[in-house]
Amino acid sequence: MYGHSAGGTTAAEAMYEDRRIVAAVNLEGFLDHPPEAPGRKGKLYPVARYGVDRPLLLLGTDGFRYRQELERSWSAMLAHPHGRTRRHQLDQATHGVFTDYATIAPQLPSAGLMTADNRNKLVGAIDPAVSIPLLRGYVHSFVARHLPAH
Repeated sequence: MYGHSAGGTTAAEAMYEDRRIVAAVNLEGFLDHPPEAPGRKGKLYPVARYGVDRPLLLLGTDGFRYRQELERSWSAMLAHPHGRTRRHQLDQATHGVFTDYATIAPQLPSAGLMTADNRNKLVGAIDPAVSIPLLRGYVHSFVARHLPAH
Protein backbone atom coordinates (compact mmCIF):
# COMPACT_ATOMS: atom_id res chain seq x y z
CA MET A 1 0.00 0.00 0.00
CA TYR A 2 1.27 3.49 -0.67
CA GLY A 3 0.05 7.03 -0.30
CA HIS A 4 1.04 10.67 -0.30
CA SER A 5 0.53 13.09 2.59
CA ALA A 6 -2.58 11.96 4.51
CA GLY A 7 -2.60 8.95 2.19
CA GLY A 8 0.93 8.11 3.34
CA THR A 9 -0.22 8.34 6.93
CA THR A 10 -3.09 6.02 6.04
CA ALA A 11 -0.81 3.50 4.30
CA ALA A 12 1.54 3.26 7.29
CA GLU A 13 -1.20 3.05 9.90
CA ALA A 14 -3.24 0.59 7.81
CA MET A 15 -0.21 -1.68 7.62
CA TYR A 16 0.10 -1.54 11.41
CA GLU A 17 -3.59 -2.44 11.81
CA ASP A 18 -3.91 -5.04 9.02
CA ARG A 19 -1.42 -7.90 8.66
CA ARG A 20 -2.59 -8.50 5.09
CA ILE A 21 -0.61 -5.42 4.09
CA VAL A 22 2.90 -6.77 3.69
CA ALA A 23 4.67 -3.48 2.89
CA ALA A 24 3.85 0.23 2.73
CA VAL A 25 5.23 3.46 1.28
CA ASN A 26 4.58 6.76 3.03
CA LEU A 27 5.25 9.77 0.79
CA GLU A 28 5.65 12.55 3.36
CA GLY A 29 2.72 11.76 5.64
CA PHE A 30 2.74 12.54 9.36
CA LEU A 31 2.69 9.64 11.81
CA ASP A 32 1.20 11.65 14.64
CA HIS A 33 -1.97 13.59 15.40
CA PRO A 34 -1.93 17.37 15.07
CA PRO A 35 -1.14 19.03 18.41
CA GLU A 36 -4.11 20.02 20.54
CA ALA A 37 -2.57 23.43 21.16
CA PRO A 38 0.25 25.49 19.62
CA GLY A 39 3.67 24.55 20.94
CA ARG A 40 2.53 21.09 22.05
CA LYS A 41 3.30 17.74 20.47
CA GLY A 42 0.63 15.57 18.87
CA LYS A 43 0.10 12.01 20.05
CA LEU A 44 1.95 9.44 17.92
CA TYR A 45 -0.16 7.06 15.88
CA PRO A 46 0.24 3.41 16.94
CA VAL A 47 2.49 2.65 13.95
CA ALA A 48 5.04 5.21 15.17
CA ARG A 49 4.54 4.38 18.83
CA TYR A 50 4.96 0.61 18.51
CA GLY A 51 6.59 0.09 15.10
CA VAL A 52 5.96 -2.64 12.56
CA ASP A 53 7.77 -5.82 11.59
CA ARG A 54 7.12 -5.36 7.89
CA PRO A 55 8.86 -3.08 5.39
CA LEU A 56 7.92 0.59 5.45
CA LEU A 57 9.50 3.21 3.19
CA LEU A 58 9.40 6.83 4.34
CA LEU A 59 10.11 9.10 1.40
CA GLY A 60 10.33 12.83 2.02
CA THR A 61 11.73 16.05 0.59
CA ASP A 62 14.28 18.55 1.84
CA GLY A 63 11.90 21.44 1.11
CA PHE A 64 8.74 20.26 2.90
CA ARG A 65 7.31 23.25 4.74
CA TYR A 66 6.50 21.13 7.82
CA ARG A 67 9.67 19.05 7.73
CA GLN A 68 10.60 19.87 11.33
CA GLU A 69 7.16 18.81 12.58
CA LEU A 70 7.30 15.62 10.48
CA GLU A 71 10.71 14.72 11.90
CA ARG A 72 9.37 13.81 15.34
CA SER A 73 7.06 11.05 14.14
CA TRP A 74 9.45 9.74 11.49
CA SER A 75 12.31 9.60 14.00
CA ALA A 76 10.05 7.65 16.38
CA MET A 77 9.28 5.21 13.58
CA LEU A 78 12.96 4.74 12.73
CA ALA A 79 13.92 4.23 16.38
CA HIS A 80 12.23 0.83 16.72
CA PRO A 81 15.06 -1.71 17.06
CA HIS A 82 13.33 -4.53 15.19
CA GLY A 83 11.64 -2.37 12.58
CA ARG A 84 12.17 -2.62 8.86
CA THR A 85 11.64 1.05 8.13
CA ARG A 86 13.86 2.87 5.65
CA ARG A 87 13.97 6.56 4.86
CA HIS A 88 15.03 8.43 1.73
CA GLN A 89 14.83 12.03 0.67
CA LEU A 90 14.43 13.90 -2.60
CA ASP A 91 16.60 17.00 -2.56
CA GLN A 92 15.62 20.33 -4.14
CA ALA A 93 12.01 19.18 -3.88
CA THR A 94 8.89 20.04 -1.90
CA HIS A 95 5.69 18.22 -0.91
CA GLY A 96 4.00 18.66 -4.30
CA VAL A 97 6.70 16.70 -6.13
CA PHE A 98 4.84 13.49 -5.23
CA THR A 99 1.82 14.59 -7.30
CA ASP A 100 1.10 15.34 -10.95
CA TYR A 101 2.33 18.86 -10.23
CA ALA A 102 5.86 17.48 -10.62
CA THR A 103 5.30 17.33 -14.38
CA ILE A 104 2.85 20.21 -14.80
CA ALA A 105 4.30 23.01 -12.66
CA PRO A 106 7.73 23.20 -14.34
CA GLN A 107 6.00 23.99 -17.65
CA LEU A 108 3.92 26.87 -16.31
CA PRO A 109 6.57 29.61 -15.81
CA SER A 110 7.61 29.54 -19.49
CA ALA A 111 3.93 29.89 -20.44
CA GLY A 112 3.56 32.87 -18.11
CA LEU A 113 1.05 30.98 -15.94
CA MET A 114 3.15 30.74 -12.78
CA THR A 115 6.22 32.47 -11.42
CA ALA A 116 9.42 30.47 -11.01
CA ASP A 117 9.26 31.21 -7.28
CA ASN A 118 5.77 29.72 -7.00
CA ARG A 119 6.85 26.69 -9.03
CA ASN A 120 9.71 26.14 -6.58
CA LYS A 121 7.35 26.48 -3.62
CA LEU A 122 5.00 23.91 -5.14
CA VAL A 123 7.40 21.18 -6.32
CA GLY A 124 10.92 22.48 -5.67
CA ALA A 125 13.66 23.35 -8.13
CA ILE A 126 14.27 19.71 -9.08
CA ASP A 127 13.86 18.97 -12.78
CA PRO A 128 11.01 16.54 -13.54
CA ALA A 129 13.47 14.59 -15.71
CA VAL A 130 15.23 13.85 -12.41
CA SER A 131 12.40 13.75 -9.86
CA ILE A 132 10.03 11.43 -11.72
CA PRO A 133 12.55 8.64 -12.47
CA LEU A 134 13.99 9.02 -8.96
CA LEU A 135 10.59 8.68 -7.28
CA ARG A 136 9.60 5.79 -9.55
CA GLY A 137 12.94 4.14 -8.85
CA TYR A 138 12.57 4.34 -5.07
CA VAL A 139 9.03 2.95 -5.15
CA HIS A 140 9.73 0.30 -7.80
CA SER A 141 12.86 -0.92 -6.03
CA PHE A 142 11.01 -1.12 -2.71
CA VAL A 143 8.05 -2.99 -4.21
CA ALA A 144 10.27 -5.37 -6.19
CA ARG A 145 12.28 -6.18 -3.07
CA HIS A 146 9.38 -6.69 -0.67
CA LEU A 147 6.38 -7.92 -2.61
CA PRO A 148 6.21 -11.37 -4.14
CA ALA A 149 5.71 -11.48 -7.90
CA HIS A 150 2.47 -13.09 -9.06
